[in-house]
Amino acid sequence: MDNKQLGRQLRELRRRGKWSLRALSRSTGIAVSFLSTLEQGKNNVSVAKLKTILDSLGVGLSEFFGKSSQLPQVVYRKEELTEIGVRGTGISYREVAAGRHGRALQLTVERYKPGAQTGPEMLQYDAEEVGVVLEGRLELTVDSKVHLLGRGDAYYFDNNRPHRFRNVGRGMLMTVSVNTPTRF
Repeated sequence: MDNKQLGRQLRELRRRGKWSLRALSRSTGIAVSFLSTLEQGKNNVSVAKLKTILDSLGVGLSEFFGKSSQLPQVVYRKEELTEIGVRGTGISYREVAAGRHGRALQLTVERYKPGAQTGPEMLQYDAEEVGVVLEGRLELTVDSKVHLLGRGDAYYFDNNRPHRFRNVGRGMLMTVSVNTPTRF
């Protein structure tokens, strides 16, 4: 999704929920000017900041980027995975079964370009997460403790603890993670 599409979709959600920019700013702690330029498609946004905005609007990242499906699908081909990332961040989140109603898990294939990170702000939300590094070097910060993980290393923690992901390797970082519930 490009910045203009993201901005239009955010504006539509905000208006549908009858939020003013000022009210959304107060709820999120994000400046009105930033929210306004974001809606105009003139700003990039970190995953953490987008999550903060969507939480206030009562929408999860998966729902924001997902496509609704009425039939319970069993197999998802790689081209059917839903991109829930933001262009320009160097991060790709490809979700399995986005929009599937009643699911308790969120499985995401994540790719980080060298140096890419989830943002300067720490992520924090009510869920549990487990993941494994398939390729590359991951720097995982949980609370203030930094962990370095390589291929085959795994993690499991409560997402209500402040956390951040960063690719510290020279090549692509690829992980697979599962969140429950599906709030990410």
